[in-house]
Amino acid sequence: MPTSLAPAPDLLTVVREFLETDIVRDPNLGDEKRFNLRVAINLLATVERELRLGPAANAAEADRLTAFVGAEGTIAGKNRRLARTIRDGAIAIDDPQLLDHLFRTIVDSLRINNPKWIESSRLDPSGS
Repeated sequence: MPTSLAPAPDLLTVVREFLETDIVRDPNLGDEKRFNLRVAINLLATVERELRLGPAANAAEADRLTAFVGAEGTIAGKNRRLARTIRDGAIAIDDPQLLDHLFRTIVDSLRINNPKWIESSRLDPSGS
């Protein structure tokens, strides 16, 4: 990336904050446009979180999957192999390592897609 540009998540933050603070508060904005603008703001926030948190979440998931199915392949391929392994009975559905992996994967996904759900639930993101 050219050094003259800010990182993409920072650019998205500037746009999202402008929409939140200046545009959405316009009293002349109709209800439908305000609703659609809020949807767009939420999508921008999700993309921001994906860019900031996604690489680490994907790396952590890939590492955990490697422990189950080996290092070869994409995350999607490893997930398919894990599902097959569970379906074939090679890993018990209540295996503590599997449950920990699933929990951590869900928490990482929620941190990106809906962090307010984690905050409003009694979910312990530390996994303990």
